[in-house]
Parts: sequence; structure tokens; C-alpha cells
Amino acid sequence: MSRQLLLDLNGNRNGRLRTWLDRFEGTPRIAWYPSAGQDMRDLLYLSPQYASRFPGTEPDPRCPDIVLHTDYFPWRDSTFLDSYQVHDDDRTSVRIAHIEQLPRLDLPLDRQLVHIPEGSSATGRVVFLELDVSSNLLGHFTVPLIYAFVENSAFCALKLLPNRAAISHLIHVRYGGGIGGGGSASGIWLLNVLQQLKCECLVSDGHYYRQDGDERAYQLYPALRGFETSEPARTIRTVASQAWSGHGDVSWQVLGTLQLGVEERIIPEYF
Repeated sequence: MSRQLLLDLNGNRNGRLRTWLDRFEGTPRIAWYPSAGQDMRDLLYLSPQYASRFPGTEPDPRCPDIVLHTDYFPWRDSTFLDSYQVHDDDRTSVRIAHIEQLPRLDLPLDRQLVHIPEGSSATGRVVFLELDVSSNLLGHFTVPLIYAFVENSAFCALKLLPNRAAISHLIHVRYGGGIGGGGSASGIWLLNVLQQLKCECLVSDGHYYRQDGDERAYQLYPALRGFETSEPARTIRTVASQAWSGHGDVSWQVLGTLQLGVEERIIPEYF
């Protein structure tokens, strides 16, 4: 269950994450962004403010309550989270209001799956962040976020699935599969776990092609195997490539019964 996953990541800490969980009524809705790197655009694109300002062809699934980022983060010269200002430009500011160290999570880094198996000083750490977001389009709001600096397939197979976590939104944008430490997988295996994770909305740039790393993930974690297809989906919104990653247009795909004859709405605005 989603709460069980968050309690598992919190361990025996009695800090802000535990306080957030104790105060939250019901089951938290979690958005998961594997291979997030330093990208924080999901905080804006999955916000109620964005859904209200830029509606899709039908209402969005209810927005997430908390965001979960994973990335094994091998870059030793990175200054990510070294200061309270995470992002700042003429449109958007993301600033840390609170940061809390959670118990380490030292998951496997297989050298056939990742390019830099030794990782970095960040690898294995888990932090809970309360982030203040200010946008000239969407206003000011706060987002709780957990960042686990771990390899994605190991996290899914060894944490998400055993905890029977429900992931309301899954973000598949510029997922590894390239040079520079990203790894040798496209994340096509994510299509196999959408149903197990009870995913309602897949936000994706559509780059799925089986690579050696995906094959290795199947060898290491048989629970990730499948037919590499998702259940019928309908696209309710698309943002242009330059509005997110520069790696292809990103679409919101609501999973469920396929509805034909719905006109796709392209949203060109970006932050």
C-alpha cells in the first residue's frame, strides 16, 4: 500500500515525513518519476494549478499528494541539493523549505545495467523535501517530495512491488538509455508494471525500445517481465518537446477503457 511504502522509506525517523503521514487522512497519491535527474518540471505539470489552467480533453485523474523521484545519480561533480535554491529562472523558482535525511537505501547497481556502478556520494541516500514552488503562470505552492538516489528497476522490484504501492502518476521522460551515466535501458519494462502499481496516468515521451539494460533488468528482477504493452489508454494532453525535455512531445495517457474520437489537445506553454 502507498502508506506502507512511505513508512518503509521513513524507517524509524520521527521527523517531518512522519508528521506529514500522521496528519494525512486517507491514502496518499504518489507520483513516481524514475530517472528524474535534476528535473523538477513534474512539480508544475502535475499540480492542480496546471490542470485547472491548461485542461485536457477530459478531467485529469486527481493530482498526486506527494512526489517520488528516483535516480542513482552517478555525477560526482554535481551541486544538486547543495543549496536551498534548487531551480531559478525568469519563470519558475523551486526552493527547499525543509530537508530531512531518511535511512539509506543501498540497492544493487549492476554493471550491465548502469554505466557507472560505483555511483557517487549521493547514491544510496534518501531525502524528504518540502519544496516551495513559485511560477509566474501558476502562483505559489508547496510540494512534498522524496528523492531516493537508487537504480530504478531495483527500486521497483525490491521496494514498490513488495510494498504493494499504488502509483497514481508515472513519469517516463528522458529515461536513461544514453551516454553520460544514464544507463543502458529505455525503461520499457515500466509498461509491464503499470497494472501492478495501479497506475492511473502515464506521462511519457514515448521512447520505448528494448535495450541491453532492459534485458538485464528482466534477468535480475523477473517480476518486471511482461509483454511490454499497456492497457488501452487515451491521451488527454500533450506538451511540446521544448516544454519539457527536448526529447519528444510528452503526453498524458489516462489508463483504462479506450475512448475513440477524442481530439488531442496540444499545450505549447512551458515554464
